[in-house]
Amino acid sequence: MSYQQYIDQIRGTLAESTGCTEPSAIALNAATARKHAKGEIWRVTARLDAYLFKNAMGVGIPGADERGVELCVALGITAGDSEAGMNALHTVTAEQLAQGKALREKVSVEIAEGAQGLYIETVIETDCDCVRVITSQAHDRIARIEHAPFAPFVDEVSSEAAAEEAIVGDVAAYLDFADHADVNELLFLKDALGMNRKVYRTAVEKGLDRQVLPSMMLKDPSVFVQAKRMAGAASYARMSGVPLPVMTATGSGNQGLTLFLTVDAAAQAFGADEEKLLRALALANMVNLYIKSHIGPLSSVCACGVASGLGASLGVVYILGGGEKEMLQAARNILGSVSGMICDGAKEGCASKVALSAGLAVEAACLAMEGSGIHAQDGILDNDFDHLIAHLGELVLEGMGKTNSTIVHIMMSEKRC
Repeated sequence: MSYQQYIDQIRGTLAESTGCTEPSAIALNAATARKHAKGEIWRVTARLDAYLFKNAMGVGIPGADERGVELCVALGITAGDSEAGMNALHTVTAEQLAQGKALREKVSVEIAEGAQGLYIETVIETDCDCVRVITSQAHDRIARIEHAPFAPFVDEVSSEAAAEEAIVGDVAAYLDFADHADVNELLFLKDALGMNRKVYRTAVEKGLDRQVLPSMMLKDPSVFVQAKRMAGAASYARMSGVPLPVMTATGSGNQGLTLFLTVDAAAQAFGADEEKLLRALALANMVNLYIKSHIGPLSSVCACGVASGLGASLGVVYILGGGEKEMLQAARNILGSVSGMICDGAKEGCASKVALSAGLAVEAACLAMEGSGIHAQDGILDNDFDHLIAHLGELVLEGMGKTNSTIVHIMMSEKRC
């Protein structure tokens, strides 16, 4: 692949999002349906894949003082900006929130059984119209807008297009790209980092770093603690509904925060200049992209650890001057530690997983630079990077096939208590 293809792939999976990604995606879908529906609303039905449903159940919603999937849908209709993409809820007024709460009584939400991959469907029935909007495969990919009667939905993404977008897991090629790409072509990563730094600074101003670290650790200047503080506090702010945009990575704000702020913390601690930082971020993003291509956009494991944390760790190795050997060892150190960390929905508690992943990413990198860490023959690990990530994909997609439904069952039972 050419350097430009790598850059295009990274650009294609970075996007601004105000609030948690799943409520934003639901609101964008519902806002699009409202834009195309004429008349007074009688009834709204939303159908979501189980993974997305899980992530929207209990997380904060920008501009709202209550939570829930029904409110995500209702606010998309009363306050959502269908032209703003994943910033659909960038402004929610008190009047729009009140209207959303009132409309919530007309909203029903179902899990779309059998949905393949990410899926959102909103049907708005009015006194004179009926509109359906479908989001498929990516949080902001509106795949269909139609008025009743509705035709059967078959996703139009072709196998040829999927093949063109395939990502090759070649650490040597990622290193070559990071070393030699025109740094001016990587400046968009500086803008993304600036956005995520702002969320972190806001979190500290609000004292939210105290939600992820005990007070005795807040003044610890070590890179391990600072990485945990930066990524974890920013995640807590986002999960609690602070109305600031973050730069997401592969469809997730928390993954974007883990990637960018962990590498940033290491760059500051080890005195890396801006160019080195940008090149490390480029490599980290490519690794994250590759892993997500194996485990899917949403899964039963916490991708902040196994994908973004791992990508960030290899970015830290790059900052420290390590090569392919050290990067493979860092990857083993990560997957030998947190490959079983589950995703049980988006909420403030995700910040603790993000902090854990950020700190472990730096630790794994430093161990690898010393030639230390988890042996290639341990558990599901391997001495080949491509095989290592393939094993992770098999674990997630085949071995954990029923895990998500069990998680959703437990979460729904808990909410009824």
